[in-house]
Amino acid sequence: MTRFFVLSDTFTKLGVFTASFSNFFLIYLTIFHIKQIGGTFKYMVLVLALTGIAFSSWELIARPFTHNYNRAFILFSLNTWILDSEGFLQVAVAIYAGFYLFILAFFAEQFVFRYLSLVNPLMTKAFGGFGVVGWIGYPFLCGVIYCLLLLWSGDPDQFSDDYLRFVIESEHFIGCVSPIYSTFFRETFADIYGMNIETTARFIFTPYAADDSFRWRNLSFMMGGGFLLTSQYFIIMYCGVRMHLAMRKELGNFSVPNRRLQKQFFRALIVQTLVPTCLFVLPALPILLGPLFDFEWNVQTGGIMALLSIYPPIDTFVFIMIVSEYRRELRVPDICQT
Repeated sequence: MTRFFVLSDTFTKLGVFTASFSNFFLIYLTIFHIKQIGGTFKYMVLVLALTGIAFSSWELIARPFTHNYNRAFILFSLNTWILDSEGFLQVAVAIYAGFYLFILAFFAEQFVFRYLSLVNPLMTKAFGGFGVVGWIGYPFLCGVIYCLLLLWSGDPDQFSDDYLRFVIESEHFIGCVSPIYSTFFRETFADIYGMNIETTARFIFTPYAADDSFRWRNLSFMMGGGFLLTSQYFIIMYCGVRMHLAMRKELGNFSVPNRRLQKQFFRALIVQTLVPTCLFVLPALPILLGPLFDFEWNVQTGGIMALLSIYPPIDTFVFIMIVSEYRRELRVPDICQT
């Protein structure tokens, strides 16, 4: 079987380098050269840039990867250079997942801020001073909840380990059914990844028990995590639509340069939200929901992690290319004047 996780390692290292370079460059431009962006939004740009660097760097430690096997979804760590640290790496993978929720919630918060700056600029003062605790605390809380939910609901138990350790078939004898166990998945896991699943930092989601009843602890991650994700997208869509309508009405009160900047911020937020949605959220849906259906598959699905690792540099590139203040510093032609 093709070892896709080797390519994932290459993407991870490339993502760390490009994310660090691009985000440190963005921080440099924002602090020393960009004059039109100030106040709270400037700090938001800086926080998001630092988060992108931390997110990519942490991936080197967590090395998350996924595998789908029939009714099971496995999220585990490929890290082999931190030995005898299954518990630490399990927490590292959970923190990595929390980082993504932090970023998405942070984008939702930026939509709220940009919307208020259009319709009621005085309300944006609540984001300054001690309000910083609130606009940093909200995405941080979302990330922590997601992290803890993963740690609790995905922690492997006897049933989930046994499910992956054996493929249960049935052989009919006279008047009875006797289970015969095969070590197919255990051998496949070791063959593909060169790792023993029993000593690998892992989260296993098997939503059905042996009698096809629901395993609610595993399902709680799908439900709770889904609620956290959809809540952020609801905020984004609501504020996005309201911003679009408000821009037609309120932009006449701004100067021409400020009007153009507001439009560019809006476009940048839209694209920055679409990028992780297309790179990770949409491809992840069949992977996360697959165990709910009676599929017979044995697939390395960790390619989505490789896609997510290149998100931070793309996010920075999009912001720099859309906002004209940054383009002018780079001597890039201002192709969008409105």
